Amino acid sequence: MYELKNNENEDRPESGGTGRVHPAVAAARRAAESPESGSENGTSQPSGEKRIDRAAYFREQMQKAQKRRRRNVILDILLVVFLVIFVVSGVLLFRYYHASRQNKELLGSLKDMIDTDAAPDPAASPTQGGSGGQTPGQPTSEAQVSDYVTVDGKEILRMYRALYEKNKDFIGWLTIEGTNVDLPVMYTPEQEQKYLRMNYDGEYALAGTPFIAAGCDPRRPSANLIIYGHNMKDGSMFSDLLNYKDAEYYRFHKYIQFDTIYGRGSYEVIAAFPGQILDRDEEGFRYYYFYDAETPEEFDTYVSEVKARCTYNIAATASYGDQLITLSTCENSGASEGKRYVVVARRLK
Repeated sequence: MYELKNNENEDRPESGGTGRVHPAVAAARRAAESPESGSENGTSQPSGEKRIDRAAYFREQMQKAQKRRRRNVILDILLVVFLVIFVVSGVLLFRYYHASRQNKELLGSLKDMIDTDAAPDPAASPTQGGSGGQTPGQPTSEAQVSDYVTVDGKEILRMYRALYEKNKDFIGWLTIEGTNVDLPVMYTPEQEQKYLRMNYDGEYALAGTPFIAAGCDPRRPSANLIIYGHNMKDGSMFSDLLNYKDAEYYRFHKYIQFDTIYGRGSYEVIAAFPGQILDRDEEGFRYYYFYDAETPEEFDTYVSEVKARCTYNIAATASYGDQLITLSTCENSGASEGKRYVVVARRLK
């Protein structure tokens, strides 16, 4: 009997006997006591804490995805905006240079219309007012017949007949040798700025066409002829006037040729300076109001003012009785602020 009982105890690992627990029983107990122990099939189930962490993780991922979507939408919008700006800029740039090329072609064709074979010697016509200084309307001599022609009752230089017949607003041709200033000049006193954005053919043009101020009289002519022209980015029109800021440039471009339809004229530069279009209540030098001088003092004051504003010394000057031309254009960076650059020249005898 004793031996049998001992054998029974050995078969029951949970008995006190030696105190050892069978490994399988220990593993089963640990599994039963574990908080992660699962259902009857032995699969583990997540705790409440881990379920909360996993929900927070999913929310965080959804928020990141939403931010990425919003960022992508903003990037797409910016891309579209930049593409639109690029395309519009490209179109405007193309139109600008296309118009520039067309304008240069037009000016070239107008230049070809000048009858240089009929051009009189400038020295033979010391004043602008008809044949060799003769007042328009007076009979011309035999030697002068070939230089002038009558168009619509107006006696004009034969060399400019074709240009005048093409457009009756044409008043003369301005040239500064070695520059891009080789241009027709218009005169419409009843509508001074008619050619501000209009070409010779009467079509819209950003570059416009140089024109004489309404207060001047090219036929008489007045003491000062003010000619306005644009400063274009492509270097056309009056852009080269800004080069007169350099004294060295002036040395090689001292002379200006300005013919009106009434007579030829050579001029020498006496001043180049920055100007300003002033408001009504502003104090300052209004170069653009000087057309005529009733007294020597008035003329001398104008000459003194322009020379005082020149940034380098020019020996040539003018005195009462001389005829002047004043060329005016916008500064590169200050057109909207009324900043101008001005070149003044006196007519040579």
